[in-house]
Amino acid sequence: MNIAEIIVPQQEVSWLPWAVQYFFLVGMAATAAILVAIGEFVRGGRWQRLQAPALVVAISTGVIAPIALLADLHQPGRFYHFYTDITPWSWMSLGALILPVFMTGLLGYWVLWQRAVFKAEGAPRWLALWAAGNWSGQALRPWIAGVMFIGALGILLYTGSEVMIVKARALWHTEWMIVNLALTAFMASLAAIVFTQARILAATPGDQRLTVRLFVLALIATGVGPVGWAVTGWISGSVSFQAFLRLVEQFAYWRIVFALSVAVGGGLLLAALWMLRTPRGIARAWWLAPLALLAAWSFRWAVLMDVQSVPKYGAGLYPYHLPLGSDGLLGILGVFGLWLAVLMILPGIIANRGAVHPNPSMREVAHG
Repeated sequence: MNIAEIIVPQQEVSWLPWAVQYFFLVGMAATAAILVAIGEFVRGGRWQRLQAPALVVAISTGVIAPIALLADLHQPGRFYHFYTDITPWSWMSLGALILPVFMTGLLGYWVLWQRAVFKAEGAPRWLALWAAGNWSGQALRPWIAGVMFIGALGILLYTGSEVMIVKARALWHTEWMIVNLALTAFMASLAAIVFTQARILAATPGDQRLTVRLFVLALIATGVGPVGWAVTGWISGSVSFQAFLRLVEQFAYWRIVFALSVAVGGGLLLAALWMLRTPRGIARAWWLAPLALLAAWSFRWAVLMDVQSVPKYGAGLYPYHLPLGSDGLLGILGVFGLWLAVLMILPGIIANRGAVHPNPSMREVAHG
């Protein structure tokens, strides 16, 4: 018998926790912006009432996400290389073009939407110039909303594609990566919107009903996504699904991750369905938001960080030790702390009196 021993040196991870933060926040910003755009194009009181909390979530995550992206470049000054050396066949290079389009549409729509609110309700003295003049911007809003919507779809496409395109990581190399990242982003943004409505905007259960229903649908879709990946992978024998089966079979850690994912997802869905039965339950649905946000963030951690611990060749797993400094725990806590700070400040501007319904007719629909 001949025994061949292969010794592979441990490789350091290329994507740090900053990448997890960026994918988490920009996914929430894009999906919340899609809900805002739907409120612009679909006329009806329910969707208009969803715009204010969705804007709070979209703006708060949208302005923080690029900070995490710059930090992940290890040297923030490197960002300009994306524009001096454009590579059309690289999803990362395309993302550098898509992100400014999305942010322009998101911030532009926020300015026009808020201007309409201030003109209808009266702006605070320190923001009076924002609402000055006779131009309302109503005719421009659908166009800006369209730019925001297209940019949001581009964000979801490019973030999933730049992970999926890496053939060297078998677990990443599947089109379902795009779908599942987008679905978990919808779940996270709707969880944040549920929390914003209940705890920040003090919305009534009637205003929250649509959001909780959408949250339930997002939970169902988040469960259907991995099932679709597994079924198609089993039938076609995809390298991604086969790699996952090997990991679950060989390593207890991945079995624990799989079991926790099923348990948390199923528990969230059952709890949300139970709370949707009564107005009192709807008012308490925000209790599920922190767990749903943690689940969506953990999915990105497993995809981006844990998969990097799987060697491309050889046996075993590369152990990853989370640093305590800015490239690890401190960076994670700092980004979340910055997001919470922005989340506390924004409602003072966005969610002033009447902001939930940007014009009188919408308020009449809501209360009539």
